[in-house]
Amino acid sequence: MVTDPHAALRGLLTGRLRGHERRLRRFTERDWRRYGDLLAGALLVAVRRRFVAGQDRAPVIRFVASARERYDAGGHDVDPVLAEALVWAALGERPPVPDSAAAVVARTVLLLGLLEDEGLTDSERDEILAAAAQAVDASTQDAERQETDRTRIRDRVRGAVPGREAP
Repeated sequence: MVTDPHAALRGLLTGRLRGHERRLRRFTERDWRRYGDLLAGALLVAVRRRFVAGQDRAPVIRFVASARERYDAGGHDVDPVLAEALVWAALGERPPVPDSAAAVVARTVLLLGLLEDEGLTDSERDEILAAAAQAVDASTQDAERQETDRTRIRDRVRGAVPGREAP
């Protein structure tokens, strides 16, 4: 059985909710991590298409209110402070927001709002998803490279000082 976080996210963004939900039910832990990374990457790309670092807060506040109005019918699923923090973090204005269920919901609502506002074609939506996947893959490769470098340095220190272990 093949599960594909990219296809699941694309299904959500194109309104194919049954397929999206069906794929989500089959996800492994690894699939969920990949899906979360793709969602965060797509939000990053979409936010940077719409907003710029250093801009006035009012357009971001209005956008978050609009997205919540459209996709958070009860008004309780998306914390506006969290949603705004996600936008500012994507612009590099604030530290990254830690992953949580609330952050995933907010990212989803914000991404849907941004893409709807732009009225993207399927190919433009696919370009955003491809850019998100590239960003995630580059980030993963960087993290793996850093871990390899840390291991190599630790092993050198351990080998250079007999009986001494590196932290």
